[in-house]
Amino acid sequence: MTSASPSFPVKTKQTSELIGGHNTQVLCSHFSDKLFIIVTQLNKIGNLIEVQRDVVLDEEAGRQPMYSTRILLGVDEPLTHVLAKNLLSKIDSKKPVVLGMSLQDTSRDTVVAISNIVKTVVTGT
Repeated sequence: MTSASPSFPVKTKQTSELIGGHNTQVLCSHFSDKLFIIVTQLNKIGNLIEVQRDVVLDEEAGRQPMYSTRILLGVDEPLTHVLAKNLLSKIDSKKPVVLGMSLQDTSRDTVVAISNIVKTVVTGT
């Protein structure tokens, strides 16, 4: 189920899917200076993480995107940073992202499935 709100003042799109036996909800709000994304399997926002896309110049591969993360609210664990970077690696957004993440299942297959959903919700494709 996918729904979208009118584009003024904030364009918002959300969806809900069953992934790995868990109801997973994704919401994305496009603000003028940031994207606000919530990914939850527990019906709460959970950790708030700021994710910024940086570009690193590499002599062999050219420009490579890198992501810096900062925990704004919640538990600062290495897994949280890894999950946030993986979830947002498919989004080609120049805006910083504020990510609310509350996952019950953090397996590789779940993170890949959620990344695809996040990409669809953010880009609308």
